[in-house]
Amino acid sequence: MKIEVVGPGCPFCKRLYKRVREVAEAERLQAEILHVKDLRTAWKYFPHTPVLLVDGRILHRGKRLPSKERILELLRESRPDMVQEVTK
Repeated sequence: MKIEVVGPGCPFCKRLYKRVREVAEAERLQAEILHVKDLRTAWKYFPHTPVLLVDGRILHRGKRLPSKERILELLRESRPDMVQEVTK
């Protein structure tokens, strides 16, 4: 799984990237996680940055950042084979 946070490096982008990394670590995901700050790439999504992409698909865009719980839901919906449900 390739997870990308695309944005110019603003505080919102940094916060989203941090949350995504924390979710991936907590869930022990096998994923390549990138923070894409390249302005040419970010410009494609302007003004709705940051953008969360999984395997090239947009899962979230904009400054209303998803919670860690919502990020996990988005990942499960996107790639259910990669994220296992945790049973208690």
